[in-house]
Amino acid sequence: TWNATVTLFRTAAKKYWRPVDDGTTKYFDDSANWADSASATVGGASAPRNNDDAIFDSNNSVNCTIRRGANINHLKIKANYNGTVTINANKTLRVVRHIAIYSGGTLEVGTNSQLFVNAATSYIYNGGTLSAANAKKVRFAGQAALQISTGGTFSAPSNQTVFNGGFRNYGTFTHNNGTVFFAPTAGDKQVITGGTGTGKEFYNVIKAGRFHYRMNGDMQVNNFQANKGVLNVDGNDLYVKGNYTVNSTNRRETDQWSTPDGSTSVIFNGTSDQTIIAYNHNNHPSFENLTIANTSGVVSFATHEVGIDGTLTINSGATLDIEGNNFDATTLVNNGTLQLQGGETITISDEGKDTNSGTITYDGSGSYTDLEYGNDYYNLTFNGTGTFTLGGNLNVDGALTITDGTLDVSSDNRSINVAGNWTNNDIFNSRSGTVTFDGSSTITSGGITNNTQDFYNIILSGS
Repeated sequence: TWNATVTLFRTAAKKYWRPVDDGTTKYFDDSANWADSASATVGGASAPRNNDDAIFDSNNSVNCTIRRGANINHLKIKANYNGTVTINANKTLRVVRHIAIYSGGTLEVGTNSQLFVNAATSYIYNGGTLSAANAKKVRFAGQAALQISTGGTFSAPSNQTVFNGGFRNYGTFTHNNGTVFFAPTAGDKQVITGGTGTGKEFYNVIKAGRFHYRMNGDMQVNNFQANKGVLNVDGNDLYVKGNYTVNSTNRRETDQWSTPDGSTSVIFNGTSDQTIIAYNHNNHPSFENLTIANTSGVVSFATHEVGIDGTLTINSGATLDIEGNNFDATTLVNNGTLQLQGGETITISDEGKDTNSGTITYDGSGSYTDLEYGNDYYNLTFNGTGTFTLGGNLNVDGALTITDGTLDVSSDNRSINVAGNWTNNDIFNSRSGTVTFDGSSTITSGGITNNTQDFYNIILSGS
């Protein structure tokens, strides 16, 4: 005599949407709306369950409403199904494998609803639409996670979208001011952005998870935050309109800008003030190249030393304020304004400094025994309440402006050469020094009525 236990496993089934078009709302969980065969014209089979495929095809375009939470294997909205599959408010659809939305089909994720796709790559094909602007959360896992083909559209949640795998956008991605989490669960994943134009931009991006992401194409974001892992821009450019934060403390988490060809740049192109928080660790600098292109606000280093392995570029009309933080770069190309307090440590080789264009502004409130950027400038401005004492002879090939604070030639009576205009609206301590005007200058000194603005010796040797 023996006893045996037999476990029966229900095999996956394909379920085809076949409701009667009588003008009433048709529900996903109603068996009357489903058939077991693509050739069937009426329903009556059971509704899709955990390991079933839910298939919407051209044989029936009646809208479908998911009024309760559902779990299925695949969701396929095939070509020329011209209806809409809607997940009702506050409900969740879980798809074990993947979704595919073809031409004419629409999947709508309702207010505060969720869509979780757990395994293989999902596709939005030409003419297909995933509409989730009011959703609570949409998450794609799988090796490539989601691919939007040319002509496909994904209107992302204003709340949260999560990619645990890759992301490929050849169509239209609308961010709706939401946050995208790139949080790979394995391997080196790829983000194909499609560029930075309309339908390609992200709003807030958070890099999470310890695994790598690799960019393929330039990326435009509002706020960028790297909590963990590596985002390798791989020779592409990252454009940031808002704030930039890297909450990282070790090599693996801060190496996101290293790239073999050194062409990578992070470009700040916002229209209001922007903040940079970026760590600089050993041989892994904060940025490969950094470009300040914001002409409507000030870009500032909020905290931490910042390292730039290549070139810092400040565009015409743009301002970078390093806010008392140390920084180093190989080369400075300054067509705008670099602003510093005066007590920081700036490391740029003499060959890498820009003395042919741009403005260096000192805005500190302390007492400084030399000028940290050096003694050679194009335009030089003092706009702080502090005292700035020369540590060497000063050469300015453009304009020298004292808006606020004190410029002191020191007890060594350092000389000053100025090729452009001289404007003094506060204090110049000339001691027994000499100022030589060796270009074409307009001199606004105020020295007749205020002896804190007098010159001692002047040489006019310019035009």
